[in-house]
Amino acid sequence: MIKRLFPMAAVIGGAILSMVLTTDAAWAEKRVALIVGNSTYQTVPQLPNPSRDASSVAKMFKDAGFDTVDVQLNVGNLEFKRAIRKFETEADQADIAVVYYAGHGLEIGGTNYLIPVDARLASDRDADDEAIPLERLVSSADGAKRLRLIILDACRDNPFVGTMRRERKMANRAISAGLGKVEPTSTDTLIAYAAKAGSTADDGDGQHSPFTSAVLKNLPVPGLDVRLAFGRVRDEVLKTTNNRQEPFVYGSLGGGNIALVPAPAVPQETSESDIKRDYELVEKLGTLKAWQVFVDNHPKGFFADLARAQIDKLTPPKVQLASLPQDTSPAARESPSKESIEWDKVKDSTDPAALQKFIKRFPDSPLSINAQQRIDVLTKAAQEREDKARAEREAAAKAAEEARIRAEQQKAEIAAAKKREEDERRAKAAAAEQQAKAAEAERKAAEAKQKAEEAERNKEAAEAAALRAASEKQAREAEAERKKAELAAAREATCKTEQGKLDDLVAKGSEGSGLDNLKSFSRTVTCDRLGSQVVAALDKFNAEAAKRAATLPNSPELVRSAQTQLVRVGCMTGKIDGTLNASTKGALGHYLSIEGQPSDNTTVTEALVTELTKHTTRVCPIECKTGETLKGETCVADQKPAAPAAPATASRQKDEDSKPSRHKDDDEDDKQARRKAASRQPEREQPRAKPAPAPEAPHARQQALARPSIVSGGGGGGGSHTMIGVGF
Repeated sequence: MIKRLFPMAAVIGGAILSMVLTTDAAWAEKRVALIVGNSTYQTVPQLPNPSRDASSVAKMFKDAGFDTVDVQLNVGNLEFKRAIRKFETEADQADIAVVYYAGHGLEIGGTNYLIPVDARLASDRDADDEAIPLERLVSSADGAKRLRLIILDACRDNPFVGTMRRERKMANRAISAGLGKVEPTSTDTLIAYAAKAGSTADDGDGQHSPFTSAVLKNLPVPGLDVRLAFGRVRDEVLKTTNNRQEPFVYGSLGGGNIALVPAPAVPQETSESDIKRDYELVEKLGTLKAWQVFVDNHPKGFFADLARAQIDKLTPPKVQLASLPQDTSPAARESPSKESIEWDKVKDSTDPAALQKFIKRFPDSPLSINAQQRIDVLTKAAQEREDKARAEREAAAKAAEEARIRAEQQKAEIAAAKKREEDERRAKAAAAEQQAKAAEAERKAAEAKQKAEEAERNKEAAEAAALRAASEKQAREAEAERKKAELAAAREATCKTEQGKLDDLVAKGSEGSGLDNLKSFSRTVTCDRLGSQVVAALDKFNAEAAKRAATLPNSPELVRSAQTQLVRVGCMTGKIDGTLNASTKGALGHYLSIEGQPSDNTTVTEALVTELTKHTTRVCPIECKTGETLKGETCVADQKPAAPAAPATASRQKDEDSKPSRHKDDDEDDKQARRKAASRQPEREQPRAKPAPAPEAPHARQQALARPSIVSGGGGGGGSHTMIGVGF
């Protein structure tokens, strides 16, 4: 195992490469940027700030001397993808590549999407086709060598989330308005969110969003490391939004200072407050790299000395392993071993658990010594922090106790002062009370005198007021009589005018617009005595209008009259309902055909009804079904040969003789029905035969098929019948 280790100087030292770029070298770097701002969304409410934010950020990078700054505002799906493809070529072999996006973004099933302005996103299935995966935007900067920076102001409260249908049923297809956490897969990559994963960011009420405003202020500071710049952005946004929004940065960078804007040739003096803020930020991180970056940016001063002290605490002591034999075998010159690779991952970690895991995994490795030393340093630092916190708590408790004592002393002094003030107030109140009593006596005397004078004045005023009231009452009564007379005259004039209008309307009659004009007049008339006349005129006009309507072709009244006559002349058997339906049209066509008139003209007119009324006998013939014979005015089923009936008994013959005499045809029908019933009786007694209904008696059949009869001369009874039609 030992033979496969790196040389001890590299293994034990674990030193961080500190590289500070000179101004000339920094300006020689190739820096490119892609800026996208989407505001004018087509299917959801527009965002006011993203396009302005993107324009200002683009100007910032241009002023910083970037070689290429591609600005894309309000782009659709295709334009967005083309811009990304173009930027991939520009970022290839560049030193620094920056992508800034402002607009809507969302997370679906663990995948982050940026939304073009023409996206509809009716369902979660549409995201892959209509939106841009964040991973594609991040990978477009992979060609840069030193820094790949993605800035996303896209965590707004997204309206697409509320309208999007959930069609994919997978459990991991949850949809959220903000962006989800992402860890860059490539090194030297930072992804800055306007709000940490799962939360939303404000669009802001000003010219820019709170996040972009902080970026414009802190990112272009010359020589300021990008990590410290985003630390300042975080603090400023938290302050601006009252801690509602916390920006977050994912990814990591190597050692050394990396600034988007190089430091000037002559370093500018940094204010003590900015240095202190950077120190507090790095103190929260507590890593060796963070302290080294701070020293690189602020090499002098009180806070620089404190930072170096922290570096000394976190730097593991070197272990002399001179006694170990140098391994010059080919295996020692092989590529880094697995434990070396793992050590590179955890050597700067502040998590003792990760270091313990490394020791447990590689217990025989010399690097485990470094890991244990690192744990000891972290443990000691934690203990020191705990001691410092405990001392601060004790100092705070002591200060609180001293403050309590001072407060009690102040409280006692205030109570004494209040007692003195109360005594003085009581003394003054007693003196004032004596003066008040004397003044009250004088006041009462003056008040009694004043009341007497006031009573006298009130008496005189009351008498004068009574006189004025009487005169005013008389004047009011006279005025009321005058107004009453004027009102009566005005009403009479109005009644005369309205009476004239009513007479004109009645004279014109109900035809044309007469009825409508009378109705309009009835709604505006104000003369009470004309009410009954208006009602009577309306009734008359309505009756006249109804009478005229009843004479119109195909009116319900004419149709009902025609139906009644068609039933009477035997051409219709349907319901009389005043509706010109198919049954009525068929009956009318049948009648017209018999009368030799065109049968397709089924218009009901007064002339047609008059013509129907003139017929005194049946017009349409009775039509019998197959197997029936017309007898008289009745369709009777044809008779079948039947067995001779048994002779009637004497009593039955007596009953038959006692019945009232009937028409000869009726008696014959009864006999035929009895013969049929007798012939079918054996069939009903057959075993397992389905019972068949007995045929209707001829007399019953006669009643069912009877048609209305028309008796010549209007009489009934046994008179002769005149039948019109074919088949009689």
